[in-house]
Amino acid sequence: MERTLTKILITVLLVLVALISFLPVADRAVDPESHTSTIAAIDDKVDTVLKLTATSTIASAAVSAIPGDTATPIASKLADFTEYFLLILCILYSEKYLLTIIGFGTFKILVPIACLLTILGLFYNPRLLRRIAAKLAIIGLALYFVIPLSLKVSDMIYDAYRLSIDSTISAAEELSEETADLADAADDKNVINAILNRLSETADSLTDKAANILNRFVETLAVMIVTSCVIPILVLLFFFWVIKQLTGVDPGYLLPGRRDAHKESVRL
Repeated sequence: MERTLTKILITVLLVLVALISFLPVADRAVDPESHTSTIAAIDDKVDTVLKLTATSTIASAAVSAIPGDTATPIASKLADFTEYFLLILCILYSEKYLLTIIGFGTFKILVPIACLLTILGLFYNPRLLRRIAAKLAIIGLALYFVIPLSLKVSDMIYDAYRLSIDSTISAAEELSEETADLADAADDKNVINAILNRLSETADSLTDKAANILNRFVETLAVMIVTSCVIPILVLLFFFWVIKQLTGVDPGYLLPGRRDAHKESVRL
């Protein structure tokens, strides 16, 4: 009798948890106002990536205007950066929208299902159902918190390189202005003879600047990849490791690759 009463109390408690998760918590999780600081951090990176995309395109056109063929490979490489920055832009927008989507999936689907499975586990096959319920709830919560926490970590790296990124944009704009002045001067027939005497020296100088800007864009691209792509993955893996150490539950087991590897090891 006492054991039955305990199960009923636990069932009532889990039903309340499921309802609270499904209604007020889920509504708050999907509300963009609840993620103001996180969205603002993502928007800041989006603005930077848009500037870098435009600047790399302008810099490529500017380097193409340098007399001679020496700077042509540099212009081609600068043009390639546009594709990489667009990829990073897509990742940033995905993180922005996943904030609310994952919140919906976690608190309206995974947590209520986990509560339901735990209730069923009180009466039927408790070990299996409770393990599945724990994995669902843990993975949902880990996914929900991974984006805000990874942004906190990535912002420390991003802020450290912010001045370097801004200087890259300024240097590219400056090079564009210099090549534009050179082109304007070359179109003036009255000064062509004077320009021909120093054209080679000017082209070499601008080519050196273009090479330096290319190196800066490489560094900037590496920073954006680390802060926007690598750190979120590392934070998620760290979450899974901590969860496994504290609870003994391996959330990664639900991933298809891990399941296939486990089945293969069992066969061997």
